[in-house]
Amino acid sequence: MTYGLRRRLASTVIVAGLVCAAAPALSAPAFAAQPTKAGTFATVADQPGPVDTDAAVRALEVQFANTHWSWTAWNDSTPVTDGSSQPNYQCAEFVARALAAAGLIPGLSPDAPQNDYFNYTAPNGKVYDLLLISDLPQYNNLYAYLMDSGIGEDVGDQPGEAQPGDIVVTYLGPNNTPSHTGLVAQAPTATSEATVDAHNNARLDYGYHFYAPSHLVKLVPNALLEVWTWTAEEELLHPTEVVTPSASPSAPSGQSKLVKLPAAPVDPAGPQV
Repeated sequence: MTYGLRRRLASTVIVAGLVCAAAPALSAPAFAAQPTKAGTFATVADQPGPVDTDAAVRALEVQFANTHWSWTAWNDSTPVTDGSSQPNYQCAEFVARALAAAGLIPGLSPDAPQNDYFNYTAPNGKVYDLLLISDLPQYNNLYAYLMDSGIGEDVGDQPGEAQPGDIVVTYLGPNNTPSHTGLVAQAPTATSEATVDAHNNARLDYGYHFYAPSHLVKLVPNALLEVWTWTAEEELLHPTEVVTPSASPSAPSGQSKLVKLPAAPVDPAGPQV
């Protein structure tokens, strides 16, 4: 299948998802817009008028970051004070949930349990630890997901290019490896640098250079289209295997029995800061 055809296929899926959010099969690309009282997110399809997906994606990421920067845990909105530790809701998880709130992690909700982020199976079949930004060779971390999915472009230390929704990765780990990450909340102006929201410790609108030395990972243009193009391509290359009914006594007659896969290894470092 040609690149152009894959693009058209993904574009069709996204447009359908945006205008037909009520259809379950197409709801994945329709992403959050306004939090409800229950803490869930409405879809862009609920909003009037045409949708600028780039602007909407970035706005939804920042909206999530600005409303969750002080949370104690992913399911505990009890606020901590500025600069306080959040050992149960660390930096990579915070950024990953902001991405999910904007539809940039297919199949993953911003309200999904922490284990779904720890063992996220992406459309390419790889398992990613989205709680991780540090380099551990046995794990595919959040940075690896940004690169593999095609939604992120590492432009190095370029703070002047920062836009809301871009990702900042700090390199203070062993041998100058990643050690921290945050989300750009405000673009730089003529008189001030870009600001960043982050977790562990809780930060709202801290200056970009507070996290130096850092690289800026920019969202590519049409990032939502990019990730769903990637999803469509991977699904065409690796169709989901059909599970046939099993005669096992543990499965009622006429129902399928899913094969239980081995549990993913436990990250010895735990969620990273």
